[in-house]
Amino acid sequence: MKPEPDLLTRLGERTGGCEPGARVALADLAQSDPFGAQAFAALAARFGAAAGDGGWILAKKPRWRPGWVRPGDEAACLDLFESAFGYRVNERLWRWKYRDADPSGVGVWQGDRLVAFYGGMPRDVLVRGQSASAVQIGDVMVEPSQRGVMTRSGPFQIAASTFLERRIGHGRPHLLGFGFPTVKALQVAQKLGLYAEVDQITQITWTADASWRHRIAMRSTSLTAADGTAVDRLWERMARDFAGSIIGVRDWKYVEARYVRHPTVEYRCILLKRRFDGAPHALIVLRALEDGQAELVDIVGPRSSFDAAISAARRWAADQGAARVRAWITSSHADALALQSAESSPLGLVVPTNVWSPGPAVDEVRGRWWLMAGDTDFR
Repeated sequence: MKPEPDLLTRLGERTGGCEPGARVALADLAQSDPFGAQAFAALAARFGAAAGDGGWILAKKPRWRPGWVRPGDEAACLDLFESAFGYRVNERLWRWKYRDADPSGVGVWQGDRLVAFYGGMPRDVLVRGQSASAVQIGDVMVEPSQRGVMTRSGPFQIAASTFLERRIGHGRPHLLGFGFPTVKALQVAQKLGLYAEVDQITQITWTADASWRHRIAMRSTSLTAADGTAVDRLWERMARDFAGSIIGVRDWKYVEARYVRHPTVEYRCILLKRRFDGAPHALIVLRALEDGQAELVDIVGPRSSFDAAISAARRWAADQGAARVRAWITSSHADALALQSAESSPLGLVVPTNVWSPGPAVDEVRGRWWLMAGDTDFR
């Protein structure tokens, strides 16, 4: 894919300092936009520029301006996060989340102050068995003083629409976007024409159980770097079983980066192996929760291994003194984990898809995502 020219930076340079009514030289930028004249006109409008009979003019001085957020903007992002959410995010965690993203998202500036951010964390996925790139949307935030402007020209809309137009859809760096907004947050995005709902998140809960009925057939060991090949084999089998789904890649490279090298959370990664031949059966990722419960964060393995994986998770929870263990899963795939007298309940989280820029039809995505807690950036 040919890299997109940095039109945001160039538009900012050519329109900055101009007064309304001034002519601005944008014809070459318009011609270089890989997404066409209509997409460029929408982007230029966010910088106050409009096409006229004699060329481009600055129709107005915009209140806000969008721009790519780069590693050098980290301090401004951390300040905005603290202002928006009331606490300061760990710097190591922020860098870890956006380690594969440059840009890390779209920011909206009012003068020299960052007042909104719409982040995106790349994720390799399989879409019905075909390799593709997706991006998890996260850290969507607006400075409290600007939150009342939830309109088609407000800072949230500017950040979101710019990111979607430039990064997600056909011919963009990422085919699909996904996230975990609340119902209320989704409704705002729907009213602005950005998203459509394609799934929800269900919580599955089991009682802890120290008996582990698969103990005769299985043994469990802590995951080590020497198990990389085993994890890759398990992922290959899982990918085949979910060939009709949209599922994030769960090979060793991903597991090591996501769980083994996480900067702030300690996960317990357990590899289940068959006793009689030592063949890998499943990988489970667990964590102890602050409320004294346990969480089954992720599973890697064929669907036939899920029963033993759940049993192992229940035993681990019991060993930790937890009464229950719970897991998140997209509602469309909840039946895969609804084993062993599991209880299910809605979480009030939904899975959206982009409808702002040209991309896969909603019906092609609805009910296809396999997402667990480990697919988030905050579990």
